[in-house]
Amino acid sequence: MEGFVIGNEAERQFYLAAAGIRMWYARESLPGAAPSPDFDFGVEDEPQFQPASEIPQIGRKSEPLSGDQGRERIAQLQSLMGNKPESVQKADSAGQQAADPVKAPPATEPRSETPETEPEASLPASEPVEVQRPEPVHRVCLTAWKGSRVMLLCHIAEDASFALQENLARNILRSIGETGVSQCRVVRWPLFNNLKVTLNSESDLVSVIASAFAGDAPTETLITLGLGDETQARLIERGLGRVPEIAFSSTLASLASDPSQKRLLWQSIRVLVPGR
Repeated sequence: MEGFVIGNEAERQFYLAAAGIRMWYARESLPGAAPSPDFDFGVEDEPQFQPASEIPQIGRKSEPLSGDQGRERIAQLQSLMGNKPESVQKADSAGQQAADPVKAPPATEPRSETPETEPEASLPASEPVEVQRPEPVHRVCLTAWKGSRVMLLCHIAEDASFALQENLARNILRSIGETGVSQCRVVRWPLFNNLKVTLNSESDLVSVIASAFAGDAPTETLITLGLGDETQARLIERGLGRVPEIAFSSTLASLASDPSQKRLLWQSIRVLVPGR
């Protein structure tokens, strides 16, 4: 664009905007251009140095004095020193240096003790906040065997053989005259390993017990094994809507290895044998 001349600042800003230039800085002040405070870096003027003539020169040799000037200088020094002979002045100066004691450093002033800080103002006691404790999560493993008249609801020991416990449960029902025995599904609780899940609540467990063991045609007699705990008994009562006629505290796993507990159970259930 040789020979192209911009007339004023308005034209310059127009062409810069058309070229897409939003920020620029001129090398020198332009006629009619407003000052740019964004580019004012506050550069101060360079300090004026002291002329070399005013700076004292150290180690400069003094010019030699003439005889009259030397005598006048000696006379002035003698008048300042009390017009004493040179030998006396030297002796006095030496004696004065020997007689003057070494000045002791000034004693340090005692530090003023800092005033004790005032005790912090006691904050008003805040009201105790009631923390809602999480609902306890029950841990059970249940299953049941049903006959025509009796249902045997048992706590299953997961560390023992399930086949052994099932065989013992069926023999118990056969001993009281039940022949057609069917097993219900196994309920293991909690449902999720994460205990913070809301589906592990007690109300959820009660609804699962009701759907698994109540059925459409409830039996006449309910026997529970290993559910003697008060909490477990309450869950069974809420889920089935009834209280068991016989509640035996021993589990199937403990009955399998303890003949005395078997005899106690037989004395409790033999009244259910038909014809007695």
